[in-house]
Amino acid sequence: MREQYVEALLYDWHNQHKLRNQRLDLEYWLTLVPPQQNTVVLGAGTGRVASPLATRPGSRVVAVDLSRRRLARIPAAPGLHPVCADMRRLPLSRTADQVVIPYSTFQLLRTTEDRERALAEAVRIMRPGATLHIDVSSNFDLRESSDWQRVLSASCEEVSKQPVEEWERTRSHPDHILIDKTFRTDECVLLRFTEHWTHLRALNLEAALVRAGLALERVDHGYGGGASPHRRIYHARRPL
Repeated sequence: MREQYVEALLYDWHNQHKLRNQRLDLEYWLTLVPPQQNTVVLGAGTGRVASPLATRPGSRVVAVDLSRRRLARIPAAPGLHPVCADMRRLPLSRTADQVVIPYSTFQLLRTTEDRERALAEAVRIMRPGATLHIDVSSNFDLRESSDWQRVLSASCEEVSKQPVEEWERTRSHPDHILIDKTFRTDECVLLRFTEHWTHLRALNLEAALVRAGLALERVDHGYGGGASPHRRIYHARRPL
């Protein structure tokens, strides 16, 4: 339980520092997703995308994540409803007008079967005419193996009075990469884990969306205005 608590804190800490130049995705989602609708965010984490969507009057946002500790860090809001669940097995009914899978969450699903289950569940909870938005990255396809290196050092007072360092090592494979992560201070190791990121080309996402019964409407390259051109945001609609 202690490890889950620390993981949630460091997840927030990482996003606050490493994603500060990616904040244009929030403006993108606020422009893209209409207010006064029922939106489900899959892989919501600590609410970085879900919370702003829920602040608009009349909006209802269900924030789904596997980590109860991450969800507990989302500030309470009238229109925001955290749900601890696996996107492959959603405890939700068909009420969604919009389903958002932000910031490469879909690429954490390791197998074709996992991704097909997640898409089938997304379709199941979507009303006729509803839209699914999946944000993925092409950067993982280009990343080569590398030895341990420090990628971040900053204060995280909720975890330690000492500065926290984030170290990572990349192991490249034909259709995915593994990123080993270690978070530590001068005194101790706080957390270790490995992330598995599927390459964009291995997702075969356009075909997967069609197999799921969705109609692909368009693919955006980046968040607009030249921001994050490596991002690919797929928009697919459930037929009426």
